[in-house]
Amino acid sequence: MEFHPKSITTLAGTLLLVVALGCEKKVSEQALAAQEAAKIADTRVANLEQQLAEIQSSKPQPTKVDKTTADHVAKSQAKALTKQLEAARKGAEAKHKAAQEVAAAPVSNAPKPVIVEVPEGTPVMVRLTKVLTTSQVQPGDPWEGALAEAIVVAGKTVWKADTTVQGVVTQSIPAGRLSSGQGSLGIKVTRLGLEDVDTAAYVMVGDKRGARNAKFIGGGAALGALIGILSDSNNKGDHALGGAAVGAAAGTATAAATAETVIKIPAEKVITFNLTAAEKVILKP
Repeated sequence: MEFHPKSITTLAGTLLLVVALGCEKKVSEQALAAQEAAKIADTRVANLEQQLAEIQSSKPQPTKVDKTTADHVAKSQAKALTKQLEAARKGAEAKHKAAQEVAAAPVSNAPKPVIVEVPEGTPVMVRLTKVLTTSQVQPGDPWEGALAEAIVVAGKTVWKADTTVQGVVTQSIPAGRLSSGQGSLGIKVTRLGLEDVDTAAYVMVGDKRGARNAKFIGGGAALGALIGILSDSNNKGDHALGGAAVGAAAGTATAAATAETVIKIPAEKVITFNLTAAEKVILKP
């Protein structure tokens, strides 16, 4: 079969157009993934802003709880949320910048990114890097750890074991400080690797007698539940959790003889948090 020179030129042009269109499609997929990441970050910021606004609105507390305790817990929670919100805003800004850079980048043959949705309630097992105590940390302070086990969804590894974990202290009240005689030390995870997340809080609650009960508190009723627990002078604990309990940690910790008011979460301790909402994560090819 004989090709006319003009036909060869036309065929070559068509092939180049097909290749170009194929590359443009891949770039478009990358751009869409980057835009989705920015959208996810914006949604997280909006949710945190709503949570902070609800706490700062100072809604009347039930008469059965101690007002001083309620105010203390709310202020601590607001401080922690403020720090988390600052980090989330920076993260969203970075995602938007990345989306702009991808959109402006030249055509490439990079593989299509994969978006994985990590379900609500997914366990996040974290090994703490350093000891945390009510004598050393305050609400809003950062803490670090590492994933004790990989998080795998539908056969895809979203976060590998030993991935860096960052979090924020949500409560830090020495035992005996409140009118009920109790205190608490609470922490939550806010970042896994390069991704912002949100988990239920892990809270150690106890009094000067040395009793220490570990609890997981999450969901919309978390703040009210913790106020109820810390207002309980009998330290019954669990009855106040209601629907806010994500789980209960077994075991107790004994207060140190020289510092009976200090509540401590030891270094190297593995804590299993739970995601409070589904998280969309974009995996690099």
